[in-house]
Amino acid sequence: MLFWEAPEFIVVAVTAIAVGTVIVFHYEVINRINGWCRVRQRQTAHDIRHRPTVLVVMFALLFAHVAEIWLFGASYWLLLSMEGYGSINGYPEVDLLDAVYFSAATYTTVGWGDLAAAGHIRFLAGTEALVGFMMITWSASFSYLIMARTWGAD
Repeated sequence: MLFWEAPEFIVVAVTAIAVGTVIVFHYEVINRINGWCRVRQRQTAHDIRHRPTVLVVMFALLFAHVAEIWLFGASYWLLLSMEGYGSINGYPEVDLLDAVYFSAATYTTVGWGDLAAAGHIRFLAGTEALVGFMMITWSASFSYLIMARTWGAD
C-alpha cells in the first residue's frame, strides 16, 4: 500500500482540507460583514436605525458557524462511509445528521459524552475542537468590536 492510500494519510488530508476551508470561509464572512457594517454606519450616522446592525451581524455569524459544523459533519460522514477510518461510539451506523450532531458537539467543545470518536477520525475530531474554539472566539471578538463601533456611535 502506498502511503497516500493509508487511512491515516486520508484522514489528515481530509482534515487539512476541512480546516483550510473553514478558516478561509470564516475570514470571508467576517470581512464581508465588516465591509457591510462600515457602509451601513456611514449611511446611518446620527440615525437610530443603525441598531439592527448588531442583529444582522449575530445572525450572519451564526449562519457561518452552522455552515462550518455541516462541513465538518460531511467530512465525518465521508470518512465513516468507508471502511477502516474509525467509528463514532454510540452509533452502529452513522447517517449525515448523526455526523452533523457529533460535529456540533465537537465544534462547540461541549462533547455531550454520548458519542466519542474511535480510530483514525479522532484526529479530525481533535482538530475540529481546536478550530471550533478558535472560530467561536474570533466571532466573539469581532462581535464585540461591531457592538462597540455601533453602540458607541450614539
